[in-house]
Amino acid sequence: MNLTRNQEEVKLELQIAPLIDVVFLLLIYFMVTASLIKKEGDISFVLPANVAQEEMVVVPVEVLIEVMSDGVVELEGLRFQQADRDLKNLVVQVMGLRQIARSQQSPFFVNIVPHQDARHWRIIDVMDACAAAGVESLSFSKAL
Repeated sequence: MNLTRNQEEVKLELQIAPLIDVVFLLLIYFMVTASLIKKEGDISFVLPANVAQEEMVVVPVEVLIEVMSDGVVELEGLRFQQADRDLKNLVVQVMGLRQIARSQQSPFFVNIVPHQDARHWRIIDVMDACAAAGVESLSFSKAL
């Protein structure tokens, strides 16, 4: 067995043809993926200039009062406990909202939403508080 190499050195040469093929494939790949990126579109619009003001739209002010099954009354995040029978703070809040509606010249509505298991005496307490606040438009809705 001959473990020595021939005296002739084997020259290692770099093959350029496959290298060029790889470079072209990479170039094509990057060109294709770059075209997939959507460019920002131009949205054409015209700003109005000196447009006459239209009539004001009257938006009614509607207050939602929920009566829970445990006797808690809730008005837009404010909670009034069951022990508060006269609901004076509720009267003050409703009167304030009514004054806001009056200052905006908007109609004012109060909508009472009792829970299915709410006590009737608690609903009557809420109705009394609305009457004390001077509410003229009162309605009831079914609980969700």
